[in-house]
Formats: sequence, structure tokens, C-alpha cells
Amino acid sequence: MRTQNYKKTKISLGILLVFLISSILYDFVGPEDYRTMINQLYDENGKVIENPPYPPSKEYPLGTDRDGRDNLLLIIDGLKYTFAAVLVVSFMRVVIGSLLGMIVETWMPACKSMFKAFFLPFHYVPLLLIGVLLMDPVIFLYNEIPIIVKIEFQLIVLFLLGFPTVFFFTTDFVNEIKSKSYVMSSYLLGGSKLHIIMKQILPHLKPQLVIMFVQQVLQTLQILMGLAMFTLFLGGPHKEKIYNTPYNKSITNELAGLTGQNFWTLKNAPWVAFSSLGMLLIIFILVNVIKNELVANIEGKMEQYSVFSKNKLEMNTETVKRDISPGKFNPIEQKVLDQ
Repeated sequence: MRTQNYKKTKISLGILLVFLISSILYDFVGPEDYRTMINQLYDENGKVIENPPYPPSKEYPLGTDRDGRDNLLLIIDGLKYTFAAVLVVSFMRVVIGSLLGMIVETWMPACKSMFKAFFLPFHYVPLLLIGVLLMDPVIFLYNEIPIIVKIEFQLIVLFLLGFPTVFFFTTDFVNEIKSKSYVMSSYLLGGSKLHIIMKQILPHLKPQLVIMFVQQVLQTLQILMGLAMFTLFLGGPHKEKIYNTPYNKSITNELAGLTGQNFWTLKNAPWVAFSSLGMLLIIFILVNVIKNELVANIEGKMEQYSVFSKNKLEMNTETVKRDISPGKFNPIEQKVLDQ
């Protein structure tokens, strides 16, 4: 695949990389503490002018949340946790799912029915509902489970939600490739299964896995947003009082958690929820641009290859027809009679 065909992908990846680097460097070069709250505003006479959340201004471009915290700084701080969770889960799904799919389809095809039976509920029950049922007993407010254990448990659940898709796609793809004539010829010539996987299946599977990885990134983001509506934030929720009013907040400040905790402010202070939601939409758009360009280039390459093969076949057919035309073709019997 030519490098110049991926201009949009490079630009989108560059923007996402800038977001990630900015979030990582925030802990070192950013303001001392984004948790600094802005109290009520008073006039000269000591009367309250306004209470948080404050609307966008020059000092706070995205406004503040209900605690009076800067929304922009909260988003920058939470970006790294969002990227880390999504990339780790998507990478685990693609690597483990594809490897296990190739192993099962090549060496243990009889076990495929067992996997189908085990993951059958994933085809009929919404993934978000399964995630809520699995996470709710662990990710609740008052328990003594460490935050790191909660995050690990959530990552495992998120991995299981997308694993069947990658696994069954890989098994079906490998099964299709195994039916090709060149693969069957390799089997007949004594090629080992490992050799066939490395030399004949993986070259065709790699581009599909890249697209699958991007799709899993989108799916994981969607599930995180859905879980946040049930206050199942990454790392769990915690409560802090604002003027004697407690509410659930995300510990890690990841984008889905910020959107979920501020969802109920859409009527009174829409900028609070739309700040993190807008950043999520930007990430969705950039990842979709990457996915569409990858799909278009891979399909274009396959179409070009098929057209090339078709043209080559037509040229060979024309050559054969030209070589055996009536003017040049002499049967053996006629040659013998002429002699």
C-alpha cells in the first residue's frame, strides 16, 4: 500500500497524538492543581453574585463544573486515562482474539462449537447490558476494593465484551483462506500448519486486523460512554459535597466519566456536559476518518489486484487464441502428409 494514500490518517493520528502528549505533560508542566475550586462570587458589599458552574469566559474557555473546577483542565487531565483504557482493551482484543482464532481454526476446529455456545448470549443481549451486570457488583461506591483492582476488573470485562467479534471473524477468515487452491497445494506438498499460517494466512489477515483494531477502538468508546450513564466510571465513582449537595464523580476524570457525571446539567449548564462530550465527538470523528481511509485503500488495492489478474488472464487468453489461429495451426496429420 502506498504511503501517499494515507494523508488523512496521518493528520488524524497526529492530532490524537498531540492530545495524548498534552495530557501526559499536564502532570509536569500544567497548573499546580486542577482540583482548585472557585467559590461563590461576591460583590463589594459581600452579597453572592453567582454560584458555580460558571459559563465560559476568557479565564475559563470551557467554563467550570458544579465544583467550580476548570473544565478544560479536567479534560486535559482525563484524556490520558481514556486513551490508555481504549488502546489497551482494543489491542488485547485483536491480539488475543486473532491468535486464539487461528489456533482453534487450524489445530482444534472441533472446539469452535464450544466457543460459539459459550459466547451465544453476546449475540442476543446488548453488550452494554452485559457490561452493567458484570461491573455493578464490583464498581459501586462504598467498598474496600482498591482503585487499581477496579480498573483491572473493568478492563477485563471490556475485553470480554469485544473478544467474540474478533475471534469469530478470525476463524471465518482463516477457514476461507484455507479453501484457496494455493493453500491446499501447500498442504499436499507437505507444508506445516505453522508455515501456512505465517506465510499464507497472516499476510492476508494483517490488513483486516488493522481495520478491526480501529473498529474496536470505536466500540470501546461507545461502551464506556454507555457505562458512564450508569455511574460505572473507570476506577469507580466517589462522592464529594458541593454546598452540602453530594453527587457521583469520576475518580480518573476520563472523558466518558466526565460526560456521565455532568449529564444532568444539560438543562441548567449545558457547557459542563458538552465540554467533555465535544472532545469525545472529535475523537470519534478522527478515528472514523482513519477507519474509512484504511477500508478504502485496502478495497482499492484488492480491486486493483483483481483487475490486474483479470487483464493478465485476458492477455494470456488472447495470446493462446492468436497462437492457435487457423492460419498458424497445422494438425500433426497434415504435417505428416506434407512431408
